[in-house]
Amino acid sequence: MRRGSKALCAAVALVAAGGSLVALPVTGAAQPPPLPVPATAGALPAPQTDGIVFSVAIVGNTVVAGGRFTKARPAGVAPGGPGEVRRDNLLAFDLHTGELLPWAPVVSGSTFAGQDPGPFCEPAGGGRWVCDSVFRVKASPDGRKVYVGGDFDKIDGQWRSRVAAFDAVTGALDPAFRPQVAGRVRGLSVTADTVYLGGGFNAVGGVPRTRLAAVSANDGALLPWAPAADREVFAVLAAPEHGRVVVGGAFDHVNGIYQHGLTAVDTAGGAGVAWQWVTPSDADTITDLVTDGTGTVYLGSYNWRGGNPRLEGRGAVEIATGRPLWLDGCYGDTQGVAVADGVLYSASHTHDCWAMNAIPENGPVDYHRLLAETTVATGAAQRDVNHVRRGDPIPELLPWLPNTNGGPSTSPWLNGPWTVDARSGYVVVGGEFTVVNGVPQQSLTRFAARGVPGAVNNGPQVPFPAPRLSRKLFGGYNITWTGTWDAQNREVRYEVMRAGTPKPIHVTTAPSWPWTVSEMRFTDQRPPQGRVEYWVRAVDADGAVLSSPHSTIG
Repeated sequence: MRRGSKALCAAVALVAAGGSLVALPVTGAAQPPPLPVPATAGALPAPQTDGIVFSVAIVGNTVVAGGRFTKARPAGVAPGGPGEVRRDNLLAFDLHTGELLPWAPVVSGSTFAGQDPGPFCEPAGGGRWVCDSVFRVKASPDGRKVYVGGDFDKIDGQWRSRVAAFDAVTGALDPAFRPQVAGRVRGLSVTADTVYLGGGFNAVGGVPRTRLAAVSANDGALLPWAPAADREVFAVLAAPEHGRVVVGGAFDHVNGIYQHGLTAVDTAGGAGVAWQWVTPSDADTITDLVTDGTGTVYLGSYNWRGGNPRLEGRGAVEIATGRPLWLDGCYGDTQGVAVADGVLYSASHTHDCWAMNAIPENGPVDYHRLLAETTVATGAAQRDVNHVRRGDPIPELLPWLPNTNGGPSTSPWLNGPWTVDARSGYVVVGGEFTVVNGVPQQSLTRFAARGVPGAVNNGPQVPFPAPRLSRKLFGGYNITWTGTWDAQNREVRYEVMRAGTPKPIHVTTAPSWPWTVSEMRFTDQRPPQGRVEYWVRAVDADGAVLSSPHSTIG
């Protein structure tokens, strides 16, 4: 239950050696640069699946989605409805139209006997199981190939042990790329000549590799790169310009050195390199890593134990040193992150971001499952919250608040969205959700930037109640109303309307965040004789208009 008022900070906080914070005053009176503008928050049509999407990747004008599902259907169609077709853990659709494409590789896993391997696998009866999920989809830097990693061991009946490659133009399975990975692949990072792997495996091609390995991007041949992690790796991010590979996951040690959750190794053999930051808790798990080419890695995290401090939101770290640039201090597990045009998008179930003056938890927990933030710190925290201390650098929450539900009641996670990818013009989200912005839509959705043909605004929100009217003692009427909020704008303009008067009789503006809905009042000093009718219009910067119900008095 944290409360406070938002204020702008006139300092830039930089993390110095040893973890201390040094505040550098800003000189001069120059205006801060304008904040980046995220996509619109109205969902566009996208295919649906009958399961869960763990990874999406925008490859040119195509979106490739991987996960655990057996069928796909058009937007707006109920399960089993017209247009439903077979899709086995991989599908592709058109980024611009949302139409499902005919590409339909069959991704499968062999049945095996043993202990329950967990909720990512399916029971096959009699103590037997099938693990065939796709956990990660990544394109090559030139966009000519698409690599996938997961639990599967066959694609289109051909052996492909946990990792495979496709031609991005033809969709054909690459016949030359055939590494044999002995265990789950959860992380992929692709450079011009190398594919870096992370996961839960212990060998590649019969050669020991402990949860980290690298293979040739051309023929899948095992490379000498061989760091070792003591627990599962969830994400890898190669940064060859820095001679480093950033590694994130649930591990405590890499190469025998304690560096819980996040560290880096060199690109040559996988030896450890200097890395400053350690996650706040030993129960934090880094789930995803992305970069925008600025020398920064952006991360998402979840915490499996709870308590404080814990890293469940997002952060930015300097790749060359491991120096933390900012953490947002939010609660609520983050499963995926993506970056485009100065905006960090995330798939999570965020709540309580009071470290950056947002989403206060002063009542029932209200999850915001899709968020956008600045990629750079814009101010400093004004209070100690979670792992963020007063004066620490913090990013700015941006006005992009579409939302989903958590998924079907049978889900062991109820995470809602699991993955997000973005580029200039579009944001694509995948997960286990079944509702987007209050409308049925299962496991995939997309959003477009302003100016993109077909972009859908998601403006002032309901409920927006009728104004309350009362008579003044010495004449006139008091008009009081509760505002609303907007899913893609910081402010809403309110226009008080009176029947018989074509223009507003009063105009005011108020913040539009759902946690800062305002009470407003205006007095009509000279109303007409007899019964008078009033209502209020909420108008946002994109021109979306929502009118309240009408009220009468007199």
